[in-house]
Amino acid sequence: MPTSPTPRRISWDLLRVVAVFAVVLGHVTHQGALLHPELTGYPFRVTAQFGAAILLVISAFFVCASLRKGHPGRWLGHRFARLVPAYLVAVLVTYVVTRWAAISFSGLPYPPGVTGFLFGVPPGPPANPSPWYIPTGLDLVANLGMVQEWGIRSDSFYYLDGSYWTLPVQLMAFTGAALLWPRPWRTHRLTVALLWALILVPLGLRFLVFPPGTASPVVETFYYGLGLHRLHVFAIGVAVWLWAQRRLRTWHAALFVLAAVAAQDLQVFPFHRALPQDAERWPSTIGFAVLLLLVCLAARGPDWRFPGLARIAPAVTWLAGISYGLYLVHQELGYILARALLDLGLPGWLRLPVVVGAAVLAGWAVTVGVERPAHRWLTRRRKPEEPQVKAAEPVFVGGDS
Repeated sequence: MPTSPTPRRISWDLLRVVAVFAVVLGHVTHQGALLHPELTGYPFRVTAQFGAAILLVISAFFVCASLRKGHPGRWLGHRFARLVPAYLVAVLVTYVVTRWAAISFSGLPYPPGVTGFLFGVPPGPPANPSPWYIPTGLDLVANLGMVQEWGIRSDSFYYLDGSYWTLPVQLMAFTGAALLWPRPWRTHRLTVALLWALILVPLGLRFLVFPPGTASPVVETFYYGLGLHRLHVFAIGVAVWLWAQRRLRTWHAALFVLAAVAAQDLQVFPFHRALPQDAERWPSTIGFAVLLLLVCLAARGPDWRFPGLARIAPAVTWLAGISYGLYLVHQELGYILARALLDLGLPGWLRLPVVVGAAVLAGWAVTVGVERPAHRWLTRRRKPEEPQVKAAEPVFVGGDS
């Protein structure tokens, strides 16, 4: 007999919403001004960077919760079917809108014709003293192929949206999980040893073999291109799941938490201080630590159905359901909207809710218009698996699964 789904837990939805809005507000109020100096004047700035890392921790936790219930190959296919189509559409839309906006904001004429507009080089120097980067056709190809990290250090191509770095990292992690999961040699002891290796080996490479500031661009390209700087977030997600299943003792789980917090601080701030383009160090590290502890409470404790929280549960669940789409479209398109509103004379206190509200609306459109229907279409002919518990649904950064 198939098991009946358990009720959706508001604790996980709330954590995902808090994390994704930490990302959105950090990009809009802080990172935007670093990339485009005119985008200032907001009533506050979120200078901490931890939301995306927490979303990856949650993703890793639910990889374990969902992968064990079905065939690994089919599971992996469903993950790709959910993630990739929405991402590809977001890339195409972002490229076209950014081409139009960057040329306009830089005070340049549009190249003639559709092909010229999409791929041509605008003539003349920019009239704006702070021109925006105009993406090229090679940038488009690199972003569609998710290989941006392999070209930015050689100035070959660039991210169309800085948030896109999570997609290749997640897909590599999902593929690795699907390959490792069914192996008979994967004992509990070896699994725990692998988790420690995922935390410690990248740190050893970065601080002992290639100390910060000494690695060549080729070494850094491989290090970041393979996602080695983010392996600790997947390791702690799996460790928390083992602890929630009573397969890891509390003292051992606490060591994993401490190691993950230290690794997060070292990987994000390898020089032990925030550089000019970074978020602030201690708010970022403390924010990651606090939310990681809340992830542990959600994993093993009761659901957070407090009286006040229960009233907003439908809104929280709805926002959690569109969070992947929101994550995909909030950053670069948000900067463009913020600049357009600035040109119209809107003050920062009014621009902020408009940009965030527009990001939510666009995220909903991507979710209902691309993500969910594409997933249904790509998986409609496959034999259905045993029903999975509701809590196992959110298995990637943002989005309903």
